[in-house]
Amino acid sequence: MNGYTKAQFVGLITLIFIGLIILFLGNKVLSYLNRPEAKEIVQNENVQSDGFTLTINGNFVTYVGINEEYEEEGAKAYFNGKDISSDVAISYYYDDKQISSIDTKKVGSYTVKYEVTNNQKLKEVTRVVIIADNNKPRLVVPDTVTITTDEVFNYDVSEGVLATDNSGSVSFRCDNTLTNKASNYIIKCVAKDERGNETRKNRLIKVVSGIEFEDGDDLTIKFPEGENYTYKYSLDDGKTWNDASKEEVLNISGNVIALVLDDGVYKMSSTYYRK
Repeated sequence: MNGYTKAQFVGLITLIFIGLIILFLGNKVLSYLNRPEAKEIVQNENVQSDGFTLTINGNFVTYVGINEEYEEEGAKAYFNGKDISSDVAISYYYDDKQISSIDTKKVGSYTVKYEVTNNQKLKEVTRVVIIADNNKPRLVVPDTVTITTDEVFNYDVSEGVLATDNSGSVSFRCDNTLTNKASNYIIKCVAKDERGNETRKNRLIKVVSGIEFEDGDDLTIKFPEGENYTYKYSLDDGKTWNDASKEEVLNISGNVIALVLDDGVYKMSSTYYRK
């Protein structure tokens, strides 16, 4: 092999290969250290040089909730120990386009640029402002509600439920699992905003028996139980009303109207037609 033994030739190839790897890794390291982000981060960390410095106040990356107020913290500039912060010019950018201010109603990433010139030297630093919506909606459900079997099919399980969100846009739903069987029902409600943040809560609805009629030799009226309920019935289509007990037995023919008052206010009524 032109004066080289096989072992020498293999060794030479190995050295050349190792040299190429070292050269490649060296270039990668230099490229990483010289990347724009590295320079920017160093620049924003208040590295002082040549007596002329410009540094941002606060964090390089600032997070603001949607619809919250962005407070501009500004930057500080010094030249040979003299405070020239009042000379710093501030500009805002979104999608590389200059804008007049940061719109916190719009989710996204903004850039704030700070520039100051002194003695024909320009210093520039930047801040990243991220408008984010990570807050879950606020969901309020009513306390336990009691309704009767007569009211089930006309009752809106979303009644009294309130959902709000910092984004201003939120939707909610409650699953209707009510039946006309007297029982306690857990109603599942969920609120969701445009960013997919959601809040779940349960509400309790108690379904109790409504006014029931049992017809035999006599007519028995069974009224539902309620802490502040009072009961009445009428035999002349509501012209006059008679006080009733929770279970009233009547020896009558013809129609009867049964009425329930809750603390003196109308709660429900039912008419029974008897021949």
